[in-house]
Amino acid sequence: MRKLLLLLVLSVQTTFAQTIQVTTVSPIKTGESGGMYHPVFSPTGEYLICSSENYDGLKMLSFFDRQVKTLTTEKGAGYGVKISSDGKTIAFRKNELINHRLFSSVKLYSVSDEKQQQLIAPTREPLAVGFSSNKPLVIKNRQLIKSQSSNGEIVPVITVEDRKMVLYRGNLRTVLTPNGENASYIWPSISPDGKRIAYVAAGKGTFVCDITGKNISFLGKLNAPQWINNQWIVGMNDIDNGEVLLSSSLVAATIDGKVYQKLTTSDLIAMYPAVSPDGKVIAFNTANGDLYLLNIIIK
Repeated sequence: MRKLLLLLVLSVQTTFAQTIQVTTVSPIKTGESGGMYHPVFSPTGEYLICSSENYDGLKMLSFFDRQVKTLTTEKGAGYGVKISSDGKTIAFRKNELINHRLFSSVKLYSVSDEKQQQLIAPTREPLAVGFSSNKPLVIKNRQLIKSQSSNGEIVPVITVEDRKMVLYRGNLRTVLTPNGENASYIWPSISPDGKRIAYVAAGKGTFVCDITGKNISFLGKLNAPQWINNQWIVGMNDIDNGEVLLSSSLVAATIDGKVYQKLTTSDLIAMYPAVSPDGKVIAFNTANGDLYLLNIIIK
């Protein structure tokens, strides 16, 4: 019995003592002179998608030849861009003024034939886009449409409406306000196992709750949080004076908030992390829009 208790204590200590080791931090040499922000890994790990600082246009950086290709110059294309599981289709939004009013549409870009097609026509309704495997999902007029994958699986989608998190699962729409009705929620994302949500409550910090909005953990400041795996989250600790960015570093935290670890040095402005499909590489951009790769080992 005493040995069993000792093993349980050691197991708990090992779990909480887990840390991330950074093995390398290196710039991606692309021949581009900055201007590449908000990276997103393809689910296959074959390329990165980036946009401008204000989310306009899309560029693809291939890891095969380190070449950069412009996919589109549409306004707002980089905001909420999503990629299919096979990496062959990219869904993005287009913002445009029609009769002096802002409209948004959703387009699909085919990586293989480099062609675009319109999925959702221009509308004044808020739009969000995603994928269930390789089939696009769209939230329009507060409804999830095209929501079933080919095998009938219902995939949860999280978005923000009226500053509140909204979870869509099939025909169910659930408003989540774990930090109260008056909080402003941004950057929500669902864990790889679909059991938890990471999000930022503006002015309060970064939190994790379960998929029902309960069991909240406070992580600290990790803006633009991304899941490394089901236990770790990476984000940025950016500091400004109200006008100018002063510093920004990548930080990681466990979902219980008990471990908070800085991953980059103070001499590097590190922003908007993106995590590779295997959780071993983190891409980020600098203030000038240069891209870096950070290799990690979770110990």
